[in-house]
Amino acid sequence: MTLTADTVTAQRLEELLADQSIPAVHRTLWLLLWEAEQPVLELLSLDVRDVEFDRFSERAAGFLRELAEDRDSGPVFAVGERSLTWEEAVQAAHDQGHGIHAFRTGGKRSRQAR
Repeated sequence: MTLTADTVTAQRLEELLADQSIPAVHRTLWLLLWEAEQPVLELLSLDVRDVEFDRFSERAAGFLRELAEDRDSGPVFAVGERSLTWEEAVQAAHDQGHGIHAFRTGGKRSRQAR
């Protein structure tokens, strides 16, 4: 059994966000989990037409705009024509040594430390 970190540090998040070999769909999800109090499945179900960019930081809104591209509908977290699945999100985080919820935990701890 492989153990994963239960939280992500700010430094680690920055490393992951800068890693262009990781698909933008995952990096964006991780950033939103870090910044927002929204559950993973809620984020995965976002539709482009429902995104209120001003609800997010300028940085997160930029990541979201990159994912949305020129689309006016459809899943924000798209992989081709379909939505990113829970299993894919979990696996991508695991591949980097983290549980998917570690991004929310890290963000929450970071906000509390301020």
